Formats: sequence, structure tokens, C-alpha cells
Amino acid sequence: MPAILTHDLFGRGVLEDVTDLLGLRSVGERDAFLLGNQGPDPLFYLRVDPLMRKWSPLGGALHECSSAALLVAMREAALRLEGHERQLARAYVAGFACHWLLDSTMHPFVYYWQNGLTSAGVPGLDEDAASSVHMEIERDFDEMALHALTDKTVERWRPHERVLQASRDVLAAVDKVYFYVALWVFGRAIDPRTFSTGVVEFRLAQRVFDSPSGRKRSVLATLERAVTRSPYSLVSCMSHRARPEDVSDFDNRGHAPWANPFTGQVSTAGFWDLFDAARARVLPTIDELFSDGFDLAASRELTRDLNFEGAPTEPDEAPAW
Repeated sequence: MPAILTHDLFGRGVLEDVTDLLGLRSVGERDAFLLGNQGPDPLFYLRVDPLMRKWSPLGGALHECSSAALLVAMREAALRLEGHERQLARAYVAGFACHWLLDSTMHPFVYYWQNGLTSAGVPGLDEDAASSVHMEIERDFDEMALHALTDKTVERWRPHERVLQASRDVLAAVDKVYFYVALWVFGRAIDPRTFSTGVVEFRLAQRVFDSPSGRKRSVLATLERAVTRSPYSLVSCMSHRARPEDVSDFDNRGHAPWANPFTGQVSTAGFWDLFDAARARVLPTIDELFSDGFDLAASRELTRDLNFEGAPTEPDEAPAW
């Protein structure tokens, strides 16, 4: 997945157009849309909560399952609610669709880099390092996108202050959406507070990761490696650096050919080509998602059967968790 800042900036870039399309009227609806741009990612942070960590695998399952079936379920869950809750949930689901658009478009590119780096024969940089390499690439994209789109670094644009802004009313509505979706897609009844708890933990993690100077990041990474006895550090991979650059070593601005690891298709697209391609599909996707008669067949045509990873996935392929 692209990381927190890239998703947030993507959502902010289309917010006004989506507001016009859906008639978003309240601050809560706009916040819900931006929160939706983080997709299921807050669920990954449930693993730090001893009482809720059993629901953390839902995040991975949602990324791997059929997006066609998932988007139908998300839409129907939102429309099942009433009044202002329905409006908040609808805005969230629109943002969720944006998360899928950016993930499914960008993820093969990230995996191309990840696979290349972990198979290059560098000592200590093998498949065991895959998740760390993945996060490092996405952090680099975050830092590049932040400076390119806002002319700021995390010294002046702090993730924990700017992202994941949602009221209790928003979180309560979205919790209900996830409850229905987990039941319909996976046949599992989850804790009704699952998503909102994930958001709280995600916010906490962003405060922990916040280290523009790098001093806290260095201390925490050293402690983490000592405790886990691992050469890799989650904090080191996910804590944003104050990097005032509009480029990344992984952005492919030279348009070299690369192969999609899921389909084998060769492309010369760079980061911004993929970002813009996903953005161009936002309004048509959301318009179709909330159109009358939107069903699984329409969703399959819309999503091209690509899940969040960008991998082809049939609607009946629901991963167990």
C-alpha cells in the first residue's frame, strides 16, 4: 500500500470534486471521506492492543479479497444506515474506493522494487526483509509526495496533527459499516468497535513515529532492535524524515521498463504517472459505485477483478482469517 501521507494527499487532491459529486455538506462528511482514503489500514494497528489484536488480520484479508465483492458490500452497508449516519458512511465508502484505486494502481510498482531489492543477493537483504523494504519504499514516496504537493516536510506538516481526523459520530458510523462487511464477506461477527479502535491505535502510532529531527527515531529503533533481536526496525521504516526533496530513488522518473509481478505486463510508468492515472478514475468510479443497480457484475467490470494488491482475484476467493 502507499502509506498514510500519500493516501491522505491523494484524497485531499480530489476532495472538492467529490464534495460536488456527492453533495457532501458537513465537516464530518469531508473528514469521513479523507479517513476512507486510509482504507482498511487502521486495522493493522490493532495488533498493539492486547484485547483487540485478534481482529487485526481483517486488514490483510480485506486487502487480499475480491475488491468487486468488497465494494458492493461496503456500498450496501452504508446504504443500510439512516439519516446523518448514512451520509457519513457514504462519504467514507467513497474515500475507501479511492484507497482501492491508488493501492491497486501503485502496489505492483512497489512490489516490483521490493522483489528486485530482496532478490539482488545483498547479504541481509533477502525475503526476510521484504516487509521492511516495502515500508521503506512507501515512506520514501510519502516524503516525496508531501514536499512535491505542499512544499513542506514533516517539520511543518505533522501526520499525527493532520491525518485521521474524525469525530466519534464518524467512527461510530464506520464501525457499523465494517461490522456488516465482515459478516457478509467473511461470515465473521467482529467486535463492534473494531475499526474505531484501530483508528485510535493508528493515531497513537503516528505520535510515536513523529521525529522530524530523527533523534527519537534513532533511540526507539535501537531499543526495538534490542528487544526483538531483529536487524530490522518498524519504527525506522515508518517514521517520516524531514526530507525536502521532490524525488525518490524509486519514482522511476526516467521511465525505465518494469514488469508487473502479478501479470507480467511491462510498463514504463513512474510514480506520478500512476498517481495521476488513479486520480483520473476517482469521479467515474465513485459515480458508478453509487449508481442505481450497482451489483457484483458491475463491480467486477469497474474493478477489473484487481484486489488492493493489484493482483487479479475472483469474487469467490475470500481469504480465511
